Amino acid sequence: MSDLQAVQVSIFEQSYTLMCPPGKEANLRQAAQGLDQKLRDIKASGRVMGLERMAVMAALNMSAELLEVQSQLSTLETALQQLDEKVTEGLN
Repeated sequence: MSDLQAVQVSIFEQSYTLMCPPGKEANLRQAAQGLDQKLRDIKASGRVMGLERMAVMAALNMSAELLEVQSQLSTLETALQQLDEKVTEGLN
């Protein structure tokens, strides 16, 4: 097992030291920045009060975005597979 790297991130004005695999530090920082921005956007909307509720809303929003991207990826994979089949048929 590889050694984990300590990475310092700031989320909603709180500092955290998190561990991640070598080479994944930039991904972790980017994820932390994304979460920080979601929390700030939710706070700015003024509709959700309390850090715990804001964190839940941010997690739900990010989960919904992930599901949408996964759905789009699935659609693209299907289209590529159909295109591959057509190209293969055309070459035969």
